[in-house]
Amino acid sequence: MRLVLFLLFFECLCAILCYDMIVGDTVHKKMVFHQRIKDFAIPFKKRIKSLSYKDPEKRIIKGVAAIDNDFSHASANVTDGGVGYSYVTVRMKSQRHHPLNFEVEIYV
Repeated sequence: MRLVLFLLFFECLCAILCYDMIVGDTVHKKMVFHQRIKDFAIPFKKRIKSLSYKDPEKRIIKGVAAIDNDFSHASANVTDGGVGYSYVTVRMKSQRHHPLNFEVEIYV
């Protein structure tokens, strides 16, 4: 019983401390797009980048993942389209004074 409670607590802690964005289902799905987004740091500034993807075959997107490779407090969110659409726009924002380093993956 203690082990179950410990694992549940650990899973909640990981979910709170994690700044990756995973929307939809990425398990056992076909990855159709992968790109690394990098941008250098500027003192006192946040770096903001947007990535747009439109599937040429008009397949429906099942999952979108934006993984923060630097484990910083950077954030990512879907601003247009996404799961259930054939296009998506992902906006990534770094922490102030830090570089931007994301891996964006799209699954159908």
